[in-house]
Amino acid sequence: MNKRFISPARPGSWRRDLLAGAAVTFLSAGCGYSVVDERAVFGPEVRIIQLGNLENRTTEIGFEAMLTDALQEEFVRRGVLVPQYGQGSDRAGLSLEGTIGRADIVPTAFSSVTLTLEDQVQIGISVSVQRLDDGKTVLDLRDLVYTERFLASADPQIYESNKEQALRRISARAASQIHDVLFQQRF
Repeated sequence: MNKRFISPARPGSWRRDLLAGAAVTFLSAGCGYSVVDERAVFGPEVRIIQLGNLENRTTEIGFEAMLTDALQEEFVRRGVLVPQYGQGSDRAGLSLEGTIGRADIVPTAFSSVTLTLEDQVQIGISVSVQRLDDGKTVLDLRDLVYTERFLASADPQIYESNKEQALRRISARAASQIHDVLFQQRF
């Protein structure tokens, strides 16, 4: 009986793998891809972002606090900038402010007896971020629109609860996008 040992890797294949890895690295670097240190985007002195008051011009009471909380959670989760509430932090390097300009709720699905089954909430947000040392605007996002559907209900408490959950999902999505766009800026 002739038994042969079959090696999982052929002799010399590690060299081929090493060369292939090096080729991929050099080609990706040649195309403009590079590893970005997020901490260096604003300079080593900027470590704190001041979350200013968001002005709520809508009838959705408390949405500004919900969005500010979502922004704080996003900055804490990402860990690059430490968020602080309020004005006047002498150690903050950046300041984020904005307005919630509109909140529209429209029915989107109906039953055969003209009852609303599903509503949609649309929120319009404008945000700006400034450097506190020189006042330069780092980010200026105007008229961001976020849409979320939620189940309608004849029970007002269930309706408000469903709408609040939709607003929380919008807040989380907006905070994530604002954070991402902030760090994609070229200076």
